[in-house]
Amino acid sequence: MRGALIDLQSLECKVTWSIADCAVVAEDRSERGWNTAASGFAKVVEQLSQAAIGEVSVKQVGLQRCLYFWRIRPGMIVVAEVSGLGRLPASDVEPALVKEICSAAMKVRETAALRGREAARIASSNAQARSRNARRVWVRAGWASVVCLLACAAFGAWLFASTSLDILRVRTLMDAAVLRSLSLALAKSDYGEVQEMLSTYGDSGYFSQAAVSNAKQRVIAIAGHWPNVQIGEPPPDQIARAAETFDLRLGPENLGQLLIAQASTTPPKLARSGLHSLRAASAWLSSVALIAGLTLSAFLLRMSLLARTPKEGQDAVVESIKT
Repeated sequence: MRGALIDLQSLECKVTWSIADCAVVAEDRSERGWNTAASGFAKVVEQLSQAAIGEVSVKQVGLQRCLYFWRIRPGMIVVAEVSGLGRLPASDVEPALVKEICSAAMKVRETAALRGREAARIASSNAQARSRNARRVWVRAGWASVVCLLACAAFGAWLFASTSLDILRVRTLMDAAVLRSLSLALAKSDYGEVQEMLSTYGDSGYFSQAAVSNAKQRVIAIAGHWPNVQIGEPPPDQIARAAETFDLRLGPENLGQLLIAQASTTPPKLARSGLHSLRAASAWLSSVALIAGLTLSAFLLRMSLLARTPKEGQDAVVESIKT
């Protein structure tokens, strides 16, 4: 025997079952299936619409095969096929017996379907719980990484500021030493020594173009190729305004000025100290760590917002995906 519970409106088989000679109820997997779109089925439906609920109609479709139809409730019918009864013709099977067997089979199939849905629900719930736990672990690890990245960014910023202050302090000390040396040489009125010292600083890379003037604003020494500045002449006003100017003095006495044509370059001693490289590395460290920390924070915030989605909404999404 095999049977099906069919919705008359959609002609969809809601539950199917099959009972073999070993009396085991299972899902109907026969190759014939249930052709609810056939013209003969439409005639049966029309016939059942005029019959009372529970009244069985019998249709002989072969010597050893017979169909039983009845309405189980409005809009739902049961179709049962009885076959393979040996010497007993299928049409001799009592309709009441067929109905009783089909009722028991439907209960078995519906119970199995409920158990299957419950098992699927539990498995889905367990999978979601594992997914949530794994997501929490990753989120916590992510926030820990954000804290580490921000700490690296703060350390890099502190190192950059500290290195910049060290560079400024060293440069100030070196500038003061250069100015004092030139001031001492100028105080002796030894212009040759002033020229020698200025050329030495220029050759070492301290500056590319520089000049020293005395208290009378006359140029007494030149370093580098500076065609517009002449020994014994005052510096041109345009050059004097554009150049960096440092007073050369000992105590209150103003001995002259040091003019540097361009912004001071990094002195070799300061370049060899590694402070500039350290400052550049700290700037890169701070920038990269800050960008990575902000990017990871945005990603984790998005994950947190998705994790806070109401469970009903997640279930609706899951059901829509399944459908």
